[in-house]
Amino acid sequence: MTQTVQTSVFTHSRLYSKRYYPGNIYNVVINCEDGEYYEYEVEADTFAKATEIAENMALDLMADITYVEVYRA
Repeated sequence: MTQTVQTSVFTHSRLYSKRYYPGNIYNVVINCEDGEYYEYEVEADTFAKATEIAENMALDLMADITYVEVYRA
């Protein structure tokens, strides 16, 4: 006689603990030297991480960044 056994292992991962809530959405405005600006909505854990993500997005566009504004959404 054969018996099938199913074993489940649940682990707590960072993906599980990172649920969407209003605290981790940031509005970021990248202001450039030529007067242009880029607005992004970024998901991050802190203001610093939101700034870093938005700067990388702007650098992909080869924008000359003057200053960065970060607001909690």
